[in-house]
This record gives sequence, C-alpha cells and structure tokens, in this order.
Amino acid sequence: MSDKTASGSGDLPDVYTISSLEQVKVVADPLRVRILGTIVLEPRTTTQSAELLGEKPTRLYHHVDALAEAGLIRLVDTRPVRGTTEKYYQAVARSFRTDPGLFSRADGGDDEARALADVATTVFHNVSEEVRELVLSGYDLSSADDGILSYVEIHASEDEIRALHDRLLAILTDLQEMCCDDAEASDADRRYRFSLAYFPLDYGSNESG
Repeated sequence: MSDKTASGSGDLPDVYTISSLEQVKVVADPLRVRILGTIVLEPRTTTQSAELLGEKPTRLYHHVDALAEAGLIRLVDTRPVRGTTEKYYQAVARSFRTDPGLFSRADGGDDEARALADVATTVFHNVSEEVRELVLSGYDLSSADDGILSYVEIHASEDEIRALHDRLLAILTDLQEMCCDDAEASDADRRYRFSLAYFPLDYGSNESG
C-alpha cells in the first residue's frame, strides 16, 4: 500500500516565492535546480530523477534531502518495492521566484548577497547548458522564427529606461499567467524557456559622493 498525499501538477499552487536566505542557499546549486525541474510536472523518485539527468542516484540523495528540508519539494507517495521503500517527491509549486525584497536587502558583502549572487549564476549556468545542448542537437539559433537569442547594450534616458523596465515587467506577468493558469498542460503543448537579465552596467558610476 502506498502512503499517497498528493500527485499531479494540477494539485500544485501556481507560484512559490522563495523568501528566506536558507532557501536561496539551497537553490544556489545548479544540480538542485535541475532536480527541481524533473519533479514539477509529476512526482518522481530520486532514482527516476537521476536517470533523467544522467546522474548516479547516490549523487542526488543529499541534494533531494536539502530541497525537502528547505520546503521546496515534498514527499507525496511511498511504495514498498523488494524489501525497500520508494519515495516519490514533487515540487511544491509549478514555478518558483525569489522575493525581490531579498535582493534589495543585500548589501553586497554579507552572506545574503553572496547567496543571491550564486542564485543568479546558477540560473544562467543552467540556461547556457540548455542553449548549448540545443545547438549541439542541430537547432538553428540564427533563425528567429522559433527561438530568439539576443544580447543588447542599451543607451537611453532615465525616463526611457523606466518605461522599458515597466514593459519588461508586463511581459513577465503575461508569461507567468500563461505558464501558471488553471488549465492542465496537454501532450500537444510545447515548452519554452524565457530567461531575462536586465541590469545597469554603470551601477554606482552616476552616484554622487
């Protein structure tokens, strides 16, 4: 008999907000983010996640424990199999975001600032790996018909920068509503990654002494 407490992405909240330094430190590891990605759509065992990621299960166990202790995944099912117990874990939400207040409270030299910097590095490390695998698989990123890859340095006035900032936030809001609505994902749905980094290159240079 299984001890099932929840299953299926339809039971998950739309968004979970990471709001503590401890949780930030947990997701500042690229492998943990990848593990999280394998158990959003459906519950899986550590062994099943390892197979999807091409890793050995023994390498994942302590990472799974860390995610569970941080409250980012939960045990949803247990099944006895050949004298042992298989544990099925699932993410606590269909998408995750970091509380912007954490970034505003970081002062650049403390543990919180370093942990947040590690999260940013982790996010873009994962994106770079996904793009690399996409290109090596034969996908043509030079065509904008399907995917888009761009790198732009912007020169604009304060008012223009603010207007662009608001436009980008509106796009993110629309995308979050698309990926986190009440409708179940279907087999016909396609999956895309949208990653955005919009930040000042001249931070501090215009500040008066």
